[in-house]
Amino acid sequence: MGWYEYDSDNGYEYFEPSEYYAVAIGRNPGIYTTQDEAVEQISAFPGYRMRKFEDYEDARDYLIDFEVFCDSETEGSDQEDEDELESDEWFYAVAVGRSTGVFLNLDNAESQILGYPSARMDQFLDYEDAERFVENNHVFTIEEEEKTEKPENKRKSWFYAVAVGRSTGIFMSSVEALEHVHGFPGFKMKKFREYEEAEEYLAFNQVDSSGEEYETESEEETWYYAVAIGRCTGIYMDWEVAKLQVHGFSGSRMKKFLDHDEALKYLSENRQNFGEEEEEKSEEVEEETWYYAVAVGRRVGIYTDHQSAIDQVHGYSNFRMRKFLDYGNALEYLASFSEEEEDSEEESEPEPEEAEWYYAVAAGRSPGIYKNHEDAMEQVHCYSGFRMKKFQDYDQAQEYIDFNQVYSSSEDCVSDEETDGGEETWYYAVAVGRSTGVYTNWQTARNQVHGYSGNRMKKFLEYDQAVDYIDVYHRWG
Repeated sequence: MGWYEYDSDNGYEYFEPSEYYAVAIGRNPGIYTTQDEAVEQISAFPGYRMRKFEDYEDARDYLIDFEVFCDSETEGSDQEDEDELESDEWFYAVAVGRSTGVFLNLDNAESQILGYPSARMDQFLDYEDAERFVENNHVFTIEEEEKTEKPENKRKSWFYAVAVGRSTGIFMSSVEALEHVHGFPGFKMKKFREYEEAEEYLAFNQVDSSGEEYETESEEETWYYAVAIGRCTGIYMDWEVAKLQVHGFSGSRMKKFLDHDEALKYLSENRQNFGEEEEEKSEEVEEETWYYAVAVGRRVGIYTDHQSAIDQVHGYSNFRMRKFLDYGNALEYLASFSEEEEDSEEESEPEPEEAEWYYAVAAGRSPGIYKNHEDAMEQVHCYSGFRMKKFQDYDQAQEYIDFNQVYSSSEDCVSDEETDGGEETWYYAVAVGRSTGVYTNWQTARNQVHGYSGNRMKKFLEYDQAVDYIDVYHRWG
């Protein structure tokens, strides 16, 4: 039940399984040394029986109870050894499989290669031949793996060093590098596998301002690196410091010179050209001046600043604004719009004026008659039991207040009693409430209308007036 495994230090070693799985009822009953093989025999098998043992003989005894018989490893071992000596014994060499090595059992050897891609196995009568087969094929598989790894090296990136061009530097993309040298006179570009080689090429293959390439470069020569456009412009003696000023800087300009004066000249010329380009751009911007005509907005007029014009119309209802390159056109736009407004006003003059409304607040924060609807709404908004109605006639609004005033708070009544004097008797007429009638006690009357939907109550100094109020409300209400 054991197997051989190859080790480069110790050679082939014989191993025995530490666990045995006895499958009594399953697809193929027997003793298995791996759990996966045993599970395959019982998976989805009805009424299966399987048990794990640490000793082979215990597993064999367990199967005997189910009338499953397996060969014993102890009984008849002497006879088997004699048979093996008398007969030729085969060695099964597995070079490529799940577990490589030399196996004595054919079933164990076949289990290592069954279903394994590109498996290799052969049988030998001599153990040394089997061992040699495994070693030779093992070396062959290593060589194949090395061959498969070689194409990966071909995927290594290229570094494109542009020493002379529109923008110098090291680029990872050939398209980007070609953009900086295409059509550029005397350009210099080369690609490298190593980044360090590209840096060296960039440092020692730039040309001076005359366009001539220095063929020889002695160790005593001192180079001046003129950075005209970069993070920090100037002349540098150290290549690494100069490179930091232009590396990754958009539109950078740098050249190296053997003469300090030539470096200064290059620096001044490129700075001047760069300044002229910026001035030309600014002049182009200054030439085009827009005039923003605001016809309808917070402040009507003509603005040259876009943000100031936007401030006049942002959030303004029905605003009107247009921009012009000519100031006269902006003035004409404002004039034409003002004429349209005058025409619209003249057309709207014949229309009759809107009727004036009177808003009578009988119950609210401050009862009275209001001409403004918003002022009237402030008195009744969220006010419990408010009473308000609009009229076109002022007298009708006053009558509504007289006959529909409601006293919803005890504070009003107390203040009235204090001003009228203690001798006067008030009559509280409850026209709509829990119990209608005339009351002389304020608290009793209030209990009839407090919290009652659509209540009607009013106080009088005369009893007859209180009775008339109730009769009038029942007749008109």
